Amino acid sequence: MKYTSIVIAVLSMASSSISYAQSTNTFYGLLDVNVASTDSGFGSKGSFGTSGMAATRLGVKGERALGDDLRAIYTLEAAVAVDTGVTGNGAITNGINNTAASSGGLIGNGGQLFSRQAYFGLQNDMGTLTIGRQYSGSFGAAALGNALGVGLFGYSGSLLPVIGGMPTRLNNSLVYISPTPAGGGFTAQVAYSTGSENNVIGNVAVGTTTTNWDAGKLIDLTLTYAKGPLYAAVSTWSGNNASYVTAGETGLATKQGTQLAASYDFGAAKLYGTYVTGTIQGGNYENVTKTLSSANGWSVSGAVPIGKGKVIASYTSLTDNSSLNKSATMSGLAYTYSLYEKTTLYAAWGQVSNNSNSSYALANGGDLVGNVSAAGVSPSGFMVGLMMTF
Repeated sequence: MKYTSIVIAVLSMASSSISYAQSTNTFYGLLDVNVASTDSGFGSKGSFGTSGMAATRLGVKGERALGDDLRAIYTLEAAVAVDTGVTGNGAITNGINNTAASSGGLIGNGGQLFSRQAYFGLQNDMGTLTIGRQYSGSFGAAALGNALGVGLFGYSGSLLPVIGGMPTRLNNSLVYISPTPAGGGFTAQVAYSTGSENNVIGNVAVGTTTTNWDAGKLIDLTLTYAKGPLYAAVSTWSGNNASYVTAGETGLATKQGTQLAASYDFGAAKLYGTYVTGTIQGGNYENVTKTLSSANGWSVSGAVPIGKGKVIASYTSLTDNSSLNKSATMSGLAYTYSLYEKTTLYAAWGQVSNNSNSSYALANGGDLVGNVSAAGVSPSGFMVGLMMTF
């Protein structure tokens, strides 16, 4: 009931942007629905879905002038599933304590309403500094390094970020973003997360795993260049797993990796490329759990504008160098059409080609289309949909 009240309060804003003395608050969102047919090894299944091209969301953001070019800024963004009306992304995890919340958790078992983003901080001509649940620079580069963006069947961001445990959104994080020069140029982003913030001393077993105060701590560094037709980015990250297997592993494994991404707009076509390499090692992880303990991957894609439409193609390769050898490739093909301002029609096809050991699922902009029936099965799907931003 309390979450309904929050959403109603946000939606009751009479206009999309409300200004007070020295402050501005903006209500925004994205709606996306689709009709899809997919096969993950259980036969062809039809569905009326959501978030095919991009994840449906509702948000409010704003700023207040504090003087001397200093501003307080915030964003609260909730995920919404149009097909079911569900909001949020599951329950919040309060560390490992049953009677007391961790330092970064809630008292009680609240739902994660603002699961996409929730942050607050300060901004001036020296940059932006915020605290909360925020995107990593690495995931932003992964999204901008593929022509399919953050959705549509076959987009590389649904496969390559598994390499080295690339961070996507970071809870309990502090993020600094440098100002972007007028006309474009270099921008730096530094993100640090204190991780799970488990309020304990030493190692504590939870079921078959063990965790401690250092669980999930991570730093992510990203440098981007955007000017004219060129976009380029390099990112790197290093952090701890959230837990380790008590029987066999001796400590938290370290997730680390490096990514290169770029695109260039030739006018008649825009080409994209991404390369990622990473490891998950330490604490005997590479001999027990093993999953993607060493891996690399790449993607190439392109978009060709045709009138108000665009044809997009993408190919992605993931090579698992661990003894498990869970490698795969993925193909995607899409057509988007600008039906009206901020309103897009789309059609997309995608397929993941798993080797005999792997079982990666096909994903769109918001969810998996279904776990595959067995290792070696190659899921595929086709969808048509409509997306609108406001």
